[in-house]
Amino acid sequence: MISRHSVSLLLASLCWGTSFPITEVALRDVSAGVVVFLRFSLGTLLLFLLFRRRPHFERHSVAAGVFNAFAFGLQFIGQQFTTATKVAVLSNTFPIFTVALSPFILSERPTPRQVLSVVLGVGGITLVGNLSDLKGVNPGDVMNVMAALLYAFYMVVSKKALERVGILDFVITSGLVSSLFALTYLPVFFRVELTSTAVFSVLWLVLIPSVLGYLLYAYGISGKSAISSSVLVLSTVLFGAMTSTLFLKESLSPTESFGLLLITLAILLSA
Repeated sequence: MISRHSVSLLLASLCWGTSFPITEVALRDVSAGVVVFLRFSLGTLLLFLLFRRRPHFERHSVAAGVFNAFAFGLQFIGQQFTTATKVAVLSNTFPIFTVALSPFILSERPTPRQVLSVVLGVGGITLVGNLSDLKGVNPGDVMNVMAALLYAFYMVVSKKALERVGILDFVITSGLVSSLFALTYLPVFFRVELTSTAVFSVLWLVLIPSVLGYLLYAYGISGKSAISSSVLVLSTVLFGAMTSTLFLKESLSPTESFGLLLITLAILLSA
């Protein structure tokens, strides 16, 4: 039977999956740097106002905020120099790095089942991203691999932090730190057109992927291994494909559909 922590991670991934089509809409009027900063800052401010919890500057929570902010930045900056296909594939190779990091930081050694789930999940991501398009290497590709490494660090230090602090303390602290680092993106990526579509899109990204998504993520990973959590979070791609098909009327090729099936199998193995 699937655990409640697995359900929480899947729901977090569903929240994050909605960000793919919504971000695409938001970027028509608002630059990437502004979107990232508002997601972190407004989400953290809302949680502070609702729960009146001050940041708890435990070192792993702070490190998680730094890793997450830099990962977002590298992914967005790198996307300017490469294709969306490569971004989708390379930035989601983080379960590989999570397997490598977990034994050293968390003393978690991967089981054969976990290794199989990672292989299936990353293989599915590669098919969804269209393997034939992954040709050549450019600076954007390198940035997205670095982003995947930082996402892996974010996951393992998140797990470490949640052994010491509560879920709200972790989300507020890491969100505040991410907000401060995301300030550096504003001078580089600043463009705002205050349309009703932009306002709705940003509010959705703040409330659903950021506030609700990170709360569900923190609860989920607090009761699962970092390795299994990283595979479950790959369902973000699955939900992203579903929401993009539904709202943006995008179609899936047979290869992409098979890739989503592999990701589903990986999720079932990790749940």
